[in-house]
Amino acid sequence: MEDEKVESVLELIKTTSKTRKQFMAPPVNLDSPMEAAGAYPVEVQVGGATVFVLPIDAFHQF
Repeated sequence: MEDEKVESVLELIKTTSKTRKQFMAPPVNLDSPMEAAGAYPVEVQVGGATVFVLPIDAFHQF
């Protein structure tokens, strides 16, 4: 692995991978009453990046 390039690659990813807010229509639930089928769009955060630098000694998510 070329460890000396990790920081420059992370900086490149950081500058190009931005999050933004976007409106999305909620999924249609066929089990719900029809009045809920016309639900309004909701604002969600999209984009960004998740980066793993290997090797990973441990990862825990609870």
